[in-house]
Amino acid sequence: MKERRAKIIVLSILAVILAAAGVYIYSYINRFEYNDPNLAGNTAGNINNGGLFCEYNGYIYFSNPYDDGALYRMNSDCTNARKLSDDRVAYINVDGNHIYYVRNNSGSDRVASILHGYLFGLYRCELDGSNPAGLYEKQSGTAALCGNYIYYQHYNTKESPSFTLYRAKIDGSEDVKVSNTTYEPSSYYNGRLYFANIDENHNLCSLDVNTGSISTVLEANAYMADMEGQYIYYIDMNDNYALMRYNTANRIKEKLIDGRCVHYNVYGTKVFAMIEGDDVHGIYRMNVDGSQKELIAQGDFNNISCTSQYTFFQYFNDNVTLYRVPTIGKITTIEQINVR
Repeated sequence: MKERRAKIIVLSILAVILAAAGVYIYSYINRFEYNDPNLAGNTAGNINNGGLFCEYNGYIYFSNPYDDGALYRMNSDCTNARKLSDDRVAYINVDGNHIYYVRNNSGSDRVASILHGYLFGLYRCELDGSNPAGLYEKQSGTAALCGNYIYYQHYNTKESPSFTLYRAKIDGSEDVKVSNTTYEPSSYYNGRLYFANIDENHNLCSLDVNTGSISTVLEANAYMADMEGQYIYYIDMNDNYALMRYNTANRIKEKLIDGRCVHYNVYGTKVFAMIEGDDVHGIYRMNVDGSQKELIAQGDFNNISCTSQYTFFQYFNDNVTLYRVPTIGKITTIEQINVR
């Protein structure tokens, strides 16, 4: 009898140990890995141009214009492209474990998307495109990964105003309103979001993501802000939409190029800008201080997206064909790139 009781006790203990081990193993396998709080999921320049391209760890994640904006991945040298998702995507952000993007599957050509769930929303998936999960499943605007939160423009017709600023935690556990003002969460640097306060006074402002406090960086009639180190780049609407930069250390403003700037993208030591000049409309490349300006191509362009090796863009009246030039090296011609 004693031996039987001893066996029962031993088996019971083993069962408890195995159960605990199973719970631990399951939790370990399914644990959520968080980011450095200062991580930015994409460059401000790319987010300001729709977040159609995002480079991470040797790969470019992008919205493929040849496949109705579906999510693709290719090597940084543009080889080995493959589809990750049928979703039409924008505002792509990437960290070490996930891709985050805004889904927009509207249109008669995407009726079949209804079978796959919601047409719109803010989504997270694995780096191979698997296991999509909705963080917000209605229409969304600009979205940027800031550490362990996605700041995004939240659309809800039942709210007033209908577009507000929210943040969702990357593990899906939180989704809270940050402000009733529709701030543009494009530029994240050193724990702060930088933006032009276009709903109010158009000043350049910053939002502390830890405290929620907002402060003015520069009184200006500005939009499309991009904070890079001690400089904040912006378009000055009081100066014929000139491309400017402001040194936050010595408070000096500099005009980088004459002409009306429509879009621009700062990447490393270079700036790419679409400029409407008195004589020439075209896309230019220059150093970040405005020196060594060079006209890449004449015409009207948009969707300027920069990666380490290539900068991509499209003609304004052609949202399918994709072109590229070297981001840093010598530019001899613009090259059409086909990704099928």
